[in-house]
Amino acid sequence: MNDESISICVKYGFDDTRIRETILALDIHPAHADLADRISREVIGDKAEELVNICFALLAGLREFSLIKPNLDVSVFKQIWVDQLRRFGQGFHTPTYFAERLTLSAARAHDGLSMSVLHLQHQITQQILVERLITSFQNDPKTVWALMPCILKFIALDLHLAIEGYHLQEIEDQQKQLAACRTESAKLYQKVATDQLTGVMSFSHVMEALENHINKAVQTGTTLCVMMIDLDFFKRVNDTHGHLVGDSVLIHTAERIKSAVRDFDMVGRFGGEEFTVILTNADMALARVIAERIRQDVAETPFHAKDHIIGVTISLGVAMLRPGETREAILERADVAMYEAKQTGRNRVVVAEDLEQAASILEMS
Repeated sequence: MNDESISICVKYGFDDTRIRETILALDIHPAHADLADRISREVIGDKAEELVNICFALLAGLREFSLIKPNLDVSVFKQIWVDQLRRFGQGFHTPTYFAERLTLSAARAHDGLSMSVLHLQHQITQQILVERLITSFQNDPKTVWALMPCILKFIALDLHLAIEGYHLQEIEDQQKQLAACRTESAKLYQKVATDQLTGVMSFSHVMEALENHINKAVQTGTTLCVMMIDLDFFKRVNDTHGHLVGDSVLIHTAERIKSAVRDFDMVGRFGGEEFTVILTNADMALARVIAERIRQDVAETPFHAKDHIIGVTISLGVAMLRPGETREAILERADVAMYEAKQTGRNRVVVAEDLEQAASILEMS
């Protein structure tokens, strides 16, 4: 028994049990093996090519077939048809017989031949074989009635296998297309989710992430802090060294920010020379430490551009999520704190809560 044939059958869901069940469902029995031999010898004989030519002429006259004919290697198509006819019903109970027909129909599906054309091919084959049988044994009705049911059953078996192989190939092709679409979708999502210059999260993605993490923090009762970061005197860098160097400084700064935060913290570009950091599971004490680490790391790592060393500093505003607060509200508070850092000398961290507390004391006094 051919191991490859067994493997193919199993791939298409036809183990020994299903092969037996399929044959029995079509009322095909071991005794039909002798009848298959008679059909091969007495009905088909050495006329396989002639019969296929007749069948093909009928098939080619159909509009649906004519639409795909230009893309079809007719000689190969006809030769495979001839080979199938010569083995018509031979070894119908074996994995080899099943595997041959399953793989052939799968190949037809892959080539773009429609199921309706395959169905018509089998129907025309049946028609020609029945006509050939009647013509060959017109004076022997007993033989006609003995062999005709056998022809119909083998055609039914072949058509069943054609449908099974065809649809499985369609499913495999669709799964491959779906996988390709998912891969492409993931690439597109990554492109949209990533700022193309700095490699950190894009504005839209960081806003979406902030919304999700605020909801999660509310549900779990955990803390969340947000930073707004702005490069100090960035316009001066662009004016002095050009925008290409300015872009490199932005990339450099984004890398320093990412290296200073925790692995699971999220860094995004808010726009221009502004960045945002989302700190999950972080209270204000921890947020202060991380913010100061970012500030110090950036300040102590100047950017080297050809003949120039460009010192870079940043101003940071930090805010912790309040009960019922929206993403816009916490970003606004962090932004106000950041601008306060700029107004009070730059290269420093200002915490929104400290700023608000100071304002409250001032109002009371």
